[in-house]
Amino acid sequence: MKIGKPTEPQQPDALSRAGHGAPVAGAAGGARSDAVEKTAPADAVHLSPASKSLATEATAEEQMRLHKVEEVKAAIREGRFQVSAHAVADKMISQAAELLETLSRTK
Repeated sequence: MKIGKPTEPQQPDALSRAGHGAPVAGAAGGARSDAVEKTAPADAVHLSPASKSLATEATAEEQMRLHKVEEVKAAIREGRFQVSAHAVADKMISQAAELLETLSRTK
């Protein structure tokens, strides 16, 4: 390969089989093989009843969360939202304790 002389990119076999560019020559006598002429069936995905049930439950849970978020937004707009300082402090302390425990295990 010479440096400074651009080379032409080669088309992958998939593009050639799809009808873009020249047909791909087969191993015997340059004839096209049957695999090239036939089209492959489309890929399909089948979901189990359990996965469909989980998807339905996830959608319902998401709707419930959105409803709760809208309630909190409305309470904030109307000045009805109350923050419990005690609950916030408890959660901060428990998260700090978890972090310290995790850090002590890694050393």
